[in-house]
Amino acid sequence: QRAKGSSYQAAVRALAFKWIRILYRCWQTGTRYDESIYLNALRKRGSPLLRNLGLPG
Repeated sequence: QRAKGSSYQAAVRALAFKWIRILYRCWQTGTRYDESIYLNALRKRGSPLLRNLGLPG
């Protein structure tokens, strides 16, 4: 968000929104958060975020 020119507050709101969705889904399914599932989804979609994180895609 910051790279797009958004304010700090907008970036924090966007991040909070994403985490709320993740935590709600974990609560609904009764599972724990697993970062490897998220990273595999990024790989499957070919997300440019992987390059920004310095991870092999």
